[in-house]
Order: sequence, then structure tokens, then C-alpha cells
Amino acid sequence: MTDNTTYANYEQLSNYSYDCIKYLMNENELIWKLLKYPTPDAWNETDLTFEEKSALIYGGQEDTTDFRVFLDPGQPDAWVHEDTILRIYPYGLVGSNRTYGRCTMIFEVFSHYKINHLSNYKTRVDTITQQLLEVFNGSDIGGIGKLFFDALASRDDRLLVAGQVPFKGKSILMSNFLT
Repeated sequence: MTDNTTYANYEQLSNYSYDCIKYLMNENELIWKLLKYPTPDAWNETDLTFEEKSALIYGGQEDTTDFRVFLDPGQPDAWVHEDTILRIYPYGLVGSNRTYGRCTMIFEVFSHYKINHLSNYKTRVDTITQQLLEVFNGSDIGGIGKLFFDALASRDDRLLVAGQVPFKGKSILMSNFLT
């Protein structure tokens, strides 16, 4: 019989997306405004309430296009609105040895071409990307541990251009070590 106590079980893996979104709800206001409001001055709107932020998070409803924040990849419904969406989910898991591993999380931001430019001469995608790096890099996320954006620690960590017309976007890959 094998002693499983010496092996990593990654029991919290299924909570990683939720834990990141919960952390983001408390640690950043600008991202939520840019997700909710498709206007050029979205950055200048009043902060959202907890209930308004919660209403943007997809929870298994039939029509995904009513939501802006998702815990997985892919888009099953045709998107006809000029919106911005954020997807946060585990991208990969590498078992370094039997007790220790590295999880790479992906943060995908997509914005419709027509609403990407803001009135402050910045783009929605780049602003959200920068804010995600600021919020998560080096932060200890409850249930996950400390996320990092560090190519010396993980070659997976990078920023990539993503999207498909009419949505442009960027993907951030950040990692953490876990048992």
C-alpha cells in the first residue's frame, strides 16, 4: 500500500480561478469599471458595488454573453455586443517532483475593437493587463499562494497578444509553486 501523504494532491486546483476573482474583487476597482462600461470614459466611472461586480461573473447561466468574467477558456455563444471580457483559469500544471509542483494561471483579456480606446488616450486591453500584473504579481492569493511573473522561475511566464477579429486581447501567464 502506498503512503499518499508524501505526494502532492493539488486539492485546491479547482478553486484557483474563483480565488483569483475573489481577490480581484477586493483589490482593484479600475478593471471592474472597464469590464462593465463599454464607454470611452469607463475609467472615470464610480466604483462598482460588490453586487455589481458579482453580477459580471459567469456562474453557469444559459447565455454567457450577459457576463464579463469567466473561470474557464472558450466561448460557446456568438458574441454580438461590443464588450470586454476577462478569463482566469489554470493554464498548466507541472509536477516538479512528487511533493512539489508549479501551476501556471492565465489571465485573458479581450475587448471589441470599437471600444478598446479610452478617452484618456490609453487602451482598455493594455490598462487591464497592466492592472492585472500590478494586482497579482508577488501577491499572496488566499488558497493559491504567491503568484509571480518571473521567467527565471518559470519559462511559462509571459505576456502574449491574443484574440480574433473583432476582439483583440492579451494573455498573461503567471505561476506559483504549490504542494
